[in-house]
Amino acid sequence: MSQTPPPSPSIERLRLWQQNLNKSLDSQLDFLHSLKPSVYDIALIQEPHIDFRGVSRSNRAFVSVYPPTHAENQRATRSLILVNSNIPSSSWTVIPIPYPDVTAIELVGNFGTVRIINVYNDCNHNGAI
Repeated sequence: MSQTPPPSPSIERLRLWQQNLNKSLDSQLDFLHSLKPSVYDIALIQEPHIDFRGVSRSNRAFVSVYPPTHAENQRATRSLILVNSNIPSSSWTVIPIPYPDVTAIELVGNFGTVRIINVYNDCNHNGAI
């Protein structure tokens, strides 16, 4: 007798938090402390703090999504998305936009398709747009 797998959890609502952290470690730590996985599904960060290892801080309840250019120049990264680990990884994918100021994901579910694009807009140029 075969068993059918349980249905994937569905996303009924998305709760987003957007914040510019001005590359400040103190701001990032305060932000992460306040970012409750029971309250928020996705965090959109502009100007995250990048440490000496070339990565940004996060917490275990969220998956970090960097721009595809991050590996080439970590210090140039000014956009980051944190996805709640309660959202099944099979329901979202990274949209590769080769620019350090833009990070994007696509969510697919019973609601259809939603694209979330996080843009850091530098006031000195409009390269990200």
